[in-house]
Amino acid sequence: RQIDDEAELTGILDACELSYFGPETARVFENAIERLFYSDSFRIGKAVLPRTNVRSRLWDLDGIILQSVQSKLAANQRDVKNSTAYTMAVIFNTICETHSDLLVDPYLNSLGGPPAPPAGR
Repeated sequence: RQIDDEAELTGILDACELSYFGPETARVFENAIERLFYSDSFRIGKAVLPRTNVRSRLWDLDGIILQSVQSKLAANQRDVKNSTAYTMAVIFNTICETHSDLLVDPYLNSLGGPPAPPAGR
């Protein structure tokens, strides 16, 4: 199982295109992703997500999502007590937001969203 885990993590990290980031940033991202991957669960707000859910979302990571994460981390104005936990949360939330942002994008919706139901229904 350990070999399977290592291969899965390697696949996730390869998709992240970490070589496009500076070495320190890449290492921070790699560490946070590794912790997310090996966590038994991950708490977001009041929800506790099991390992299988977290791992399946990590497969959605790529360099573009991590660029967004990098921007969000750089824009932070609050004191952060645990920078690794904060980075993990920003990564996970950005994965989820990427999907919901596409769903609510007005331009994309104007191009071909589902037709509106007929009036009177």
